[in-house]
Amino acid sequence: LRGEGLVRRIGGVFDARRLGYRSCLFGACAGEGAALEAAAAEVCAVPGVTHAYVRGWPEGVTLGGTSSQDYEGYPNLWYTLSAQAGRFEAEAARLAHLGAVPFPALARYKIDVVFDARTRGRDERTEYAGPAQVCAATPPDAEGQAVVRRYQDDTAEPCAPFRPEDLPRLRAWQADGTLRRFALLLYHRASGFTANGMCCWRVPVAEADNFGRRLAAEADVTHCYARPLTDAFPFNLYAMIHKTSWEEGFDTFRRLTRAAGLPTDGKVFFSTREFKKSSIRFFVED
Repeated sequence: LRGEGLVRRIGGVFDARRLGYRSCLFGACAGEGAALEAAAAEVCAVPGVTHAYVRGWPEGVTLGGTSSQDYEGYPNLWYTLSAQAGRFEAEAARLAHLGAVPFPALARYKIDVVFDARTRGRDERTEYAGPAQVCAATPPDAEGQAVVRRYQDDTAEPCAPFRPEDLPRLRAWQADGTLRRFALLLYHRASGFTANGMCCWRVPVAEADNFGRRLAAEADVTHCYARPLTDAFPFNLYAMIHKTSWEEGFDTFRRLTRAAGLPTDGKVFFSTREFKKSSIRFFVED
């Protein structure tokens, strides 16, 4: 798989918040052509930006009466920024001139796996969750940070990747959610999943958890979050899907809408161009 260019890395996937980091999704109306290229170049040059995409509707494609004209006026350049909690605001300010709107996760219902009902209170709430805030955790000590650095990048010897002395700490992190999993991560597009969509709906805030958990139970959904409503983007429930064609992606979006009993005026914002996709690298800023 490495030889075919399909493997992004084999390594640990850590929970940023539990390591003392903050992450946030941003959406900017970056225009087209040279203006878009310049904005994307600035975004991708920031080390803490892990994902950057153009999201909207594929040009020239019409499905179910939907076309690119229905997406005019929405943010089109989307990126995710992560940084140590004490540095996050300064890092975000580096791109403030782009006028991007922050869309922090108020609750996360799924990150590749459905959360256990017994740990929802621990896992779903985020540092942006209002009165019941969960603050970013204190970073691990120097030894713990060294362990994270050892396992966050691509593992050179995937058949025997673990140091025996690290296993007790890694198992404890797995139990408390700090280490979400140790996995082979693919390049989605190179693997044939070229129609990746951010499905969005507007639901009553009081019902967001119920709808989010319904979506999280769907195998087609890889990530699911509640985010704030804004004038620039009138949706507050987000779910990511990865499909092999625009048609399959749009059909999946409509099926999820029906299955979860969601409002029918939602939209799916397809990733029509990928500028950057990487994993957070922790404790390397200095």
